Amino acid sequence: MNECPNPQGSVSIVVCTYNGAKYLRPQLESILAQTYSIHELIIQDDCSSDGTDVIAKEYAERYPFVHFFPNNTNKGVNENFFSAIARASGEYIAIADQDDIWEPNKIALQIKHIGNHLMCAVRSEPFSEDGSPIRIDKRQPNCHLLRMLYVGGILPGHCLLFRRTLLDKLPDLSDFTAYRCYDIILSITAAAFDDIVYINTTMVHQRRYKQAATYTPPSNNRKSLSNIIRQGWLSIQLYRELIPVIRERFKHTLLFLEQIHSSSQNLKDAIRMCHLQSSTSFRDTLRLSLFCLKHKSKLFYSNEGKGLLLSLRALYFPISSAIYFRMFSRKHKF
Repeated sequence: MNECPNPQGSVSIVVCTYNGAKYLRPQLESILAQTYSIHELIIQDDCSSDGTDVIAKEYAERYPFVHFFPNNTNKGVNENFFSAIARASGEYIAIADQDDIWEPNKIALQIKHIGNHLMCAVRSEPFSEDGSPIRIDKRQPNCHLLRMLYVGGILPGHCLLFRRTLLDKLPDLSDFTAYRCYDIILSITAAAFDDIVYINTTMVHQRRYKQAATYTPPSNNRKSLSNIIRQGWLSIQLYRELIPVIRERFKHTLLFLEQIHSSSQNLKDAIRMCHLQSSTSFRDTLRLSLFCLKHKSKLFYSNEGKGLLLSLRALYFPISSAIYFRMFSRKHKF
C-alpha cells in the first residue's frame, strides 16, 4: 500500500484502541492489505495498560501514513472515537475496531458503491476462536431510520465508510452521546437524509470473545410457542420497569433529530415517533401503537410475519420494544 493520491477520493481509517494488544496486529495487517490506497491510518489509544501503545507506535514508525495519538486521560468509547474522527483529513472516513479482520477489497467495494451518498455500509459476520457462542444472522439488515431508533448495532461502526461532510450535518453532541453510541449517532444522521447505501456482502469478520466490550451471548430466538410466550411476558416486565428510562432516551433523541436540517419524510416520521414514545400520556401510547401499525414495514424485517400477525405485532411494538433496552434492567440479568 502507498500514499499516492487516489482519483476516486482520499480515505482516512480511524482505529480506536483500548487494551487490544492480543488482536491488534491482525487487524492492522488487514487494513494495510487493502487494495484501495489509504490516505492515512489514525490510531488513537485510550490509556491501554497491556502494550497496545507499543504496537501502535511500531506501525507509526514503519509507515509514514500511520499516525498514533495516545490519550492523556481515559475518554471512553464515544469521546475517543469522535475526537479521533475529528483528526481525519480524508474525503472519506472508515471506522475499524481493534480486533476484527477486513477483507482486502472492503474499502474499494465501498468507494465503488457510495456514489453521491453520505454513507456506505457492508455486511459483518462474527467468528469465534475461543469457543464463545455466536449467532450468524443471514437476513439483510433493516436500515430504516424508525428501526434504528430502537435497535442498536444494525450498522456497527466497523462496517461504515462515510463522507467527511456527514460530520458537518451532525447536531450538537454535548448531550446526546450520553444516550447513544457513536456509530448509531452517525447512522441515524445519515438515515435522516435517506442517504445510506448497504452492500449485503461480508467484508468484515467480527471477532467475538467473552472479554470484548460489546460481547453478549446470543439469545434463543426460535419461533416456538413457549419462546414466544416467554418473550412476551419478559417484554411486559421490562416495559413496566424501563418505561421511564425509555421515555428519557427518546426525549433526548427527539431533541437531536429536531436539529437535523433534512426535508426527509422519514425524519418527520421519526420525530413524530419520538414525540409519542417520550410522552407520558396514555392517549399518546395508543397513538404510538397505531403509528407502528401504519409503519410496520419499516419496523420489522420483511420475513417477520405478514397480514394479521404482523399487524398484531406492530400494535404490540410499544411494549415489545422494551426488550431492546434490557441492558438497563436491574431486575433481569442477561
